[in-house]
Amino acid sequence: MNIKIGKGTMEIGDKIIKLIGNKVLSISVIAVQGACTDEMCPLIKKPQCNITKDFEIKDSYKIDNPIKVEMPNEMYYSIDKGRQYIKVKLSLNGKIEIKGLSLIGAV
Repeated sequence: MNIKIGKGTMEIGDKIIKLIGNKVLSISVIAVQGACTDEMCPLIKKPQCNITKDFEIKDSYKIDNPIKVEMPNEMYYSIDKGRQYIKVKLSLNGKIEIKGLSLIGAV
């Protein structure tokens, strides 16, 4: 299923849609420490997906038709500005993964 996000598009796989049901796909950004050991590496921004019972992110972009999706406004603007095509699917080990997302200016 394709969902329009500004000038970008998010494709959500059928298995994810069945897994979500009437819940919310919550996409957020986390910052993790880089690979070097001297603490001088910049933080690396990574997307993270969770399935929650209701909308939880304050000041977020919300989609409620046909499935519920929420993401921070910064991520919405990044997808819109870059006209990105994002795929959200279930990986082989059963985790939700995002492909094609470039975090332009996202926190």
